Amino acid sequence: MIPFLRSFLPLVAALFVPVAASAAPGVAADLVRRYADAIVGVELVVTVKVKMGDREMPPREQRIEVNGTVVTPEGLTVTSLAGVDPQVQFDAMRAAGMGSRGAELVGADFKEVKLRLADGQELPARFVLKDADLDLAFMAPEEPAAGRKFPHVALGEAVQGDLLGTFYYVARASKALQRVPLVRSSEVMGVVEKPRRLYLLSEQAAGSPMFDAGGRLLGISLQHFANGRPTGTVVLPAGDIADIARQAAASMAPR
Repeated sequence: MIPFLRSFLPLVAALFVPVAASAAPGVAADLVRRYADAIVGVELVVTVKVKMGDREMPPREQRIEVNGTVVTPEGLTVTSLAGVDPQVQFDAMRAAGMGSRGAELVGADFKEVKLRLADGQELPARFVLKDADLDLAFMAPEEPAAGRKFPHVALGEAVQGDLLGTFYYVARASKALQRVPLVRSSEVMGVVEKPRRLYLLSEQAAGSPMFDAGGRLLGISLQHFANGRPTGTVVLPAGDIADIARQAAASMAPR
């Protein structure tokens, strides 16, 4: 190589590094501005009843706090079923050979289900649809808010992912950490095609949406199971979620 070029090319490369590095903060700020209010807290109080052989143990109260994603203006919210349903958690542990032998979950009574909005407001909620195969749990406000439009993620504004493509998930910290918005970049490491498309990414958070730099939705991170055993977190494409969300929306009518 010509000596001049040998010394010049590293300088050219260095000029482009700050441009790439400075892009991520701008993307993060834009995603927070557009979507952070659509990430809500799903908070539950569940009374769990376990039986050991012929002996039923005293009921135990369990508090659950996870992130959910609002997907319609009416407040329909989706999250990972494994994160909110003790029965799914118990079955997964048993399938993986974990937990006490002879233990059986005989009841899970949801005493309280609520959505915590970005402004801290709490809304009583209820489950409207569960899909164990896809690890989807849909919840909706107990009472429809007349005239209110919830900030939400539009499932129809979707994008497909390619290997090594860069995406960003938006989540929120726990209540103890003031539920501040969180953003993290992630890279597509693999794409499962059958029996349905699933994306494997380097970083993700169950129940949280994954976007490209332009704010288009790749999908939502959920737990994946094989023969009842948890195999890891995957991103289910937005189109698959939209199909189930339409069924859930039809169940939102007041009881």
